[in-house]
Amino acid sequence: MSTEELLLGSSVLTALLALWAAIFATRADRAARKAKRIADQRWDDSIRPQPNFSFTSAPAMGQPIEVSVQNMGGALTAGAVIVQHGDDLYASELTLTDRAPSSRILLMPVMKAWQRASSPRCLLLAGRDISGRWWDFLDGGRELKDPGRWLQGQLRELRLQGVVNFPSLRDAGKN
Repeated sequence: MSTEELLLGSSVLTALLALWAAIFATRADRAARKAKRIADQRWDDSIRPQPNFSFTSAPAMGQPIEVSVQNMGGALTAGAVIVQHGDDLYASELTLTDRAPSSRILLMPVMKAWQRASSPRCLLLAGRDISGRWWDFLDGGRELKDPGRWLQGQLRELRLQGVVNFPSLRDAGKN
């Protein structure tokens, strides 16, 4: 075997080993990125609050409504809720601890609704988790990029601009 053939064979072998290493490095990089993405999703799911509201009884005219709220997820450091029962609207800010058991809270009446609802319903439910991100819980837990602007749009749609004030949500994007 000549020196040229030996050099050619070793360079081909080196190129094949380099290709094999590149393929497996790419596969390892993909696996690591996927594992990181799954871990990040699991972390987000564990810290995201999951408030669950249930209506306990019908309120007397002009009185606060009592609702039962349970948090199945992470801590809700700040939140806003607007509820309609009959022809009254109720609103409040709220905070919930991590995995909070069911507790009863009072929502104060803010005004008469412009349209009567046959059954009680939640019109707005948003909150901030411990990482500082805001979530719209009525839209499947969608993250809010600009909570202040989102709130203004929701209040405009509900015809509640100037009636209710949620400072923690309104001032969220002004840091």
